This record gives sequence, C-alpha cells and structure tokens, in this order.
Amino acid sequence: MAIKLMTGRNFCLLLTINLVICQSALATQKKILPQVGDRVTVVSGEGSLIPLPAEIMEVLKGKAIVQMLPSFQYKGGERRKVALRQIKAIFPPDAVASPVAAGEVSADPKSKTTAVKLQGNARAGERVKVLSGLFTRFGQTFEGKNLICKEEQFYFYPDGRVYHGLPPNGPSHLDWQKASTSSGNLCGSYGIDGDTIIIRWGNQPATTWSIKRKGVNIELNGLVADKSPEFLHPTLSGTYMRQSVKLVAGKSVMSPESYGFASDGTVVYVGDGKKSGRYLLAGNDLEIKFENDEIFRCTAFPQYLDSRNVKSPPRINMAGQLYELQQTR
Repeated sequence: MAIKLMTGRNFCLLLTINLVICQSALATQKKILPQVGDRVTVVSGEGSLIPLPAEIMEVLKGKAIVQMLPSFQYKGGERRKVALRQIKAIFPPDAVASPVAAGEVSADPKSKTTAVKLQGNARAGERVKVLSGLFTRFGQTFEGKNLICKEEQFYFYPDGRVYHGLPPNGPSHLDWQKASTSSGNLCGSYGIDGDTIIIRWGNQPATTWSIKRKGVNIELNGLVADKSPEFLHPTLSGTYMRQSVKLVAGKSVMSPESYGFASDGTVVYVGDGKKSGRYLLAGNDLEIKFENDEIFRCTAFPQYLDSRNVKSPPRINMAGQLYELQQTR
C-alpha cells in the first residue's frame, strides 16, 4: 500500500515537472516568435543566404507577411509571404538605440534626407549572430619589394547591412537608399553562418570570408579587425587640432584646423574662417549645427592611449581625419 502511495506521489511529481517544462518551453517559444511591428532580417529563399531587412505586417500559422525595407535587392515597400524559418533576426520595437530609437526614422526638419536606424538590443542579440559598430581591418601587401600597409573600415549594422568605409554623415544619418544608388559597391548585406560571413556588395556576386571573434574584435578572412570604441560621454572638453596641407599660389602651405569643444555642448571651429555652433555626440555619430544653419555630420570615434574612462580622449578621428587634443598651459 505504501509502495502504491509513493508511486502515486512520484507520478504527480513527474506530471507537475512535465507541466512546468512544457509551460517553460511554450513561454520560450512564444518569446522567439516575431510579432507585428518587429523589424527583422529575412532570407529570400531564392538561393541567397544574405539576410535582408523587413518589417512584420502580419503573423500567420508558420508564416508571416513582411514588408521589405530598402536594400540592394528591394526598393522598399514590397510585401512578401515568408516562412518563419526564413526570419533570421528579430529587432523588437522596444529596442533602445541612441541617438535615434530603434525602428524610427530620423529626419532633420531642414534636411531632405531620412535614415532608418535599426539597433538590436540584448533580446535580439541572443537570437542570432550579428555584428554592430565600426571595425578597422589592417593588412600588409607587397608591391614589388615595397611593403604596403593599409587599413579599411567596415560599419556593420545589426539588421544585416554593412558599409565599406566610414558612413558619410555618420552611421545614424546615412541615407542608405541614396548611398546604394550612388555608391552601390560600398553598400552591402551580410549573414553569418558559424565561422563564415557572406557579404554581397551591391549587385556583385556574394563574397565568402572566414570570421573569428576575438573578444570585442574580429578576424575577417585572416586579418584582424579592431572594433573602434564609441564615445562614452555625450560631451567633450578641449580643443582638437590637425595640420592640413593647402595650395596657396601654387605652393603647399601648412594650415591648422581646430574644433574647440565645451562641456555645455557648444563648439568653435577655426580653419577656413571661424564659426560657432552646438554639437551632439552619441556612439560613433558627431553632429554640429553652426549658427549660420550649416550642419556638419560625420562618423567619429575616440582613440585612447591609456584609460578609456577619461572624458576627453587624447585623439579623435573625425571623417577619417585625426585630431589631437591640445594641452592647456
């Protein structure tokens, strides 16, 4: 009798455990299903492994209706029915991005350009291997007996886009559709499968490289690509200067150019004239609005020598030009 009672208790206990496991599995399954309004990347299913950005419009049984966003293959606005297995990354609307919230369209009232910024958060990052941020790859090649050292930048967006170089106007303000038309060979889509990354630049055939993660850095096709740091503070304090070469009466003349940043958000530029304005700094984006309504935007990143906790780094790369912090006496 005691044995039967114990068996019954065990059965109830096992039944309870199974119910908890099933509920947990259902809850997990529910979390990973796309919802209406989610930004996603989808594989076309036409022999291409490149994920393309889209938005979930309707969720069906085992399928979803998506509206394609601008990419190398779509103009944007096309609707397609895809299987759920074709959805590779999910970027929920509550993903937080700076300076533009995820999925929002950033538009300056005085500018005709708009840019969609998709920024995945931890919830999205757990679902798929994606890259995010600016990476600089260093390489060495021989030209005859000369050793040539070169570097090249790649800006990876977590929604499956990649830009070869420093995004004009900064990564958050890059007009992707315009850039794809004018410089299609610099705009691409990527997908990661294990130790392989597949990149397609414009309408060119897909390129397959090896990829290895080395902490925050990566190794692309055997060459190390360092992740450029982002600005940790929204303001700077100090004057950054560089020497530029200009032609005056047919002769090369050294001409200094500087930006004086203040912690209150103001900036003074001295170069071809002098002008003042206000600046915004976030991630790898720098925006300066001068008093004459001129707007300057660029991709920027700090370069640290020692501690990365300092408010004003010793060097700043702005639009590919290196500026050094001037020491005050």
